[in-house]
Amino acid sequence: MFRKVALASLAAVMVAGSLIAIPANAATKVSNGVACSKSGATTKSGGTTYRCAKNPIVKNSKLTWLSRDCVNLAAAYIKSRDSLPVAKAKTDATIAQIDLDIVKWKAEAAQATIDIADYQAKILIIKDALAKAKADTANATANKTKILQYETGIRNFETAIRAKGIFARNLARSEQDRKNAAGTYKNVADEVGIALSMAQVICARGN
Repeated sequence: MFRKVALASLAAVMVAGSLIAIPANAATKVSNGVACSKSGATTKSGGTTYRCAKNPIVKNSKLTWLSRDCVNLAAAYIKSRDSLPVAKAKTDATIAQIDLDIVKWKAEAAQATIDIADYQAKILIIKDALAKAKADTANATANKTKILQYETGIRNFETAIRAKGIFARNLARSEQDRKNAAGTYKNVADEVGIALSMAQVICARGN
């Protein structure tokens, strides 16, 4: 009798234990990096939606659960990374054309500097002649036409000097355009790096 009671008590303890024990094969909490088997499958955990996919920012990755934010950021990074070579080619082509312009404007600006110096020297000569003509009051009537010619000549040379200044301005603008083009590409490349860093943080295992 005692043996039967003991066996019954042991059985009761085993049953109770089986009810409260955690199964060895209990489901693993879904998070980034947890293995999954069906590509494209989705599930929710802690209010976050996860998709079963290979992480595109991890080399030789296998199917794992990835949060929706991870999937979106990784896709954005891949898109920006893949567009970088095209941006680089366009930037290189733009800079190559600008470099040709710079060579041209440098030559034009150098010649303009020579021409401007020549015009300024001629203006000084004409101004001297103009001053003498105006000072010759005894022949004011006879010198009237000459004075007008001198004044016109000075204005023409001054206009030519201003016109020659365009080459220096074009050179400065082209040099700035070159800096801008190179800077724009650098910004694009930096943004690709930032996109990768963000994706790596959001896609970190356990998130």
